[in-house]
Amino acid sequence: MGKCARSIGETDSRRFSSGRSEPEMERAVTFCNRNTIAYYITAHGFGHAVRSLEIIRNILEMRKDLEVVIVSDLPDFLIEQNVGRRLSQRRKRLDVGLVQQDSLRFDLEATLRSLEALHREKEALVAGEVEFLKSSGVGLVVSDISFLPFVASNRCGLPNVGIGNFTWDWIYASYAQREPRWAPLVEWIGECCRACEILLQLPMHGDCSACPHVMDVPLVARKIRRTREDVRRILGVKPDRKAFLLSFVSLDLDEPAQRRVEALDDFIFLFKRPLDFCFKNALSVDGADLSYTDVVAAMDAVITKPGYGITSDCLVSGVGMIYTDRGFFPEYEILVDEIEKRLPAIHIPSADLYAGKWEKAIRGMEAFAPRAPSPPREDGAAVCARIILERGGWGE
Repeated sequence: MGKCARSIGETDSRRFSSGRSEPEMERAVTFCNRNTIAYYITAHGFGHAVRSLEIIRNILEMRKDLEVVIVSDLPDFLIEQNVGRRLSQRRKRLDVGLVQQDSLRFDLEATLRSLEALHREKEALVAGEVEFLKSSGVGLVVSDISFLPFVASNRCGLPNVGIGNFTWDWIYASYAQREPRWAPLVEWIGECCRACEILLQLPMHGDCSACPHVMDVPLVARKIRRTREDVRRILGVKPDRKAFLLSFVSLDLDEPAQRRVEALDDFIFLFKRPLDFCFKNALSVDGADLSYTDVVAAMDAVITKPGYGITSDCLVSGVGMIYTDRGFFPEYEILVDEIEKRLPAIHIPSADLYAGKWEKAIRGMEAFAPRAPSPPREDGAAVCARIILERGGWGE
């Protein structure tokens, strides 16, 4: 936890506002007539997007007079699916994350080169965001968890809020232990994070202490709205058929791997775009009037890599996970620890995943005795939305 960490516990967000200094209160009042939030979302995976879009959905339900502009290069369909409508979007990427080869494999050397290029362009990038913020009626900046927006908001005199379960300096610091070229970039990102005025720290977090003020909030997760029986009826999956959701952005299976999966004809494998499979026991859920969370909750297990979004969905529903390795990424061990403690879970080596050798893991899942889920507190989206609104001067 950071140097000023505290838990929001069972209280509402007014506890936070009562702790503001006088200059902070004055600044909130100054910008309260600027009814636009600039919400920056890293495009590293969909987990950051899913949780932030759920927070945005809550913000817009609480204050219908506000506008939220998303600053990211996220695909339109993801925004519409999670918020329920189109939003204004500024297509801009202000962080690197990790350069991915596919859903599991990433290229650290390419990531380092991209981060070095970002560092060389930092002044121009910040200046561009300052111009955007000043010209767009923005009253508050929120970021999950791009770091340059904190610098830009400070230069504009705008309040800001960070949201995340890690900061990028913590991730990259692990690589700096092996390759010293990372070290000055880690220091630079840490300096940017010190411009974050308050970080809403999610559960399953790493070291976020680069941000000087940290507040713990509950899990941000999408709510289950349909029963397992309804979902399976809509999808045409028989109640007694074992069903597994393939939760990846990409998963390249060659012809022999697909044939091995097809041979598991007792089971059905569901997927959603951008995945695209045509083996006979695969079923696309695209076009069904169902949320991703509802689909997850209707499965016997999810086959995936441990990412924040899918882990949260499984924790809320109690659905088991067949999870694979994803290379050296510091968040991985934190998520796996929670998965192993809270869910029926089996690890499948990535080599077996790509080869379609899934049967051993699937049969292993069948050995778990049924148990009632013990979902964590999951109202983090509403809690974060209230804090954000108060920070911008739009609270009750």
